[in-house]
Amino acid sequence: MRVSRDSFEKLVRDAVSSLPDRFLKKMGNVGVVVADRPTYAQRAQNDLGPQDTLFGLYEGVPLTERGAYVPPLPDVITLFQEPIEDSCDSMEKLERQVRITVAHEVAHYFGFSDDELADMGIG
Repeated sequence: MRVSRDSFEKLVRDAVSSLPDRFLKKMGNVGVVVADRPTYAQRAQNDLGPQDTLFGLYEGVPLTERGAYVPPLPDVITLFQEPIEDSCDSMEKLERQVRITVAHEVAHYFGFSDDELADMGIG
């Protein structure tokens, strides 16, 4: 399943906009971007092998670890278009996977680990 970058970015914007207001209000210093695929450095930093798939990545300091200090640079959530598209065979599945990936990475921003997300059925 392939869509244009503009169409994919719209899916991402829609997914972010659909988050509850109580979360959106606390995401003032978070950038959400789209890349084709993870870089070598992103894969290495996350101990991913050549067969591992990465749909999204949160890079920053989770809210639960900040204390009184707030980093000056924005945190970044990146969605990787090609791996997400490769996993989907319809527009409906693509929209769903984008929403799941956005929710997963936003949850990391709020301090949830992959294990905690899996326990909640979001992993």
